[in-house]
Amino acid sequence: MLLISLGLGVALALFIFWAEPLFALGALERLTPQLLYRVRTDHKLVALSFDDGPVPIFTPQVLDILETYHAKATFFLIGERAARNPELVLRIKSAGHEVGNHYSRNGPMVFDSDREFLMNLERAEAAAGLSDRSASRTKLFRPPGGWARPRQVELARQRGYITVLGDAYPHDPMRPPVWYIRWLVEKNLAPGTIIILHDGISSATRTIQALPGILAEGCRRGFSFVSIGELMKHGPACDER
Repeated sequence: MLLISLGLGVALALFIFWAEPLFALGALERLTPQLLYRVRTDHKLVALSFDDGPVPIFTPQVLDILETYHAKATFFLIGERAARNPELVLRIKSAGHEVGNHYSRNGPMVFDSDREFLMNLERAEAAAGLSDRSASRTKLFRPPGGWARPRQVELARQRGYITVLGDAYPHDPMRPPVWYIRWLVEKNLAPGTIIILHDGISSATRTIQALPGILAEGCRRGFSFVSIGELMKHGPACDER
């Protein structure tokens, strides 16, 4: 009986991981109210986000596709990569997209001290051009790998950041098939959805192959693809979430 229960538990965990049913999202929101997974809205708006860039190989391809479909997105930039590719940061902003803070270096940060965390947060902020508050009314932070200690989330909040995850994440760094990336995102398309994709992983080819289909399907259903900051303007105030 114990083995059966254990097996069912593992099966349920795998189902939630790969299928990301919306019923599980509600429980996650209640457990971690300090994190933003989606925006409650009646408007047919969906937020696109891309992590781990900018990189010369894939970021321009993503920008070209977004331009073709008149879509906007939020790019969570790694500070070290933003500093190495300032022309790409400028292109992202010039195209009307939003930039967010994805820490100064790639890799886990949960074991960083408060001092290390703030140092890396501020380095990425400077490289992404978020230091000037006039450049971004809403400062967004996404921890690398989606993991952060509550203390780190609070430190980021004290510096004006909202910590954002998402509710449609097809695990593209794990290189799943293109059909799965499309299926997972399209299944979870709903007003206020925040999509997590990657332009800065070692191979974003599958993501880039899936992106036109996702955008076309969203447009067919009447959705507009916007940045996270724009989506938040159409939802409740932060203290009402």
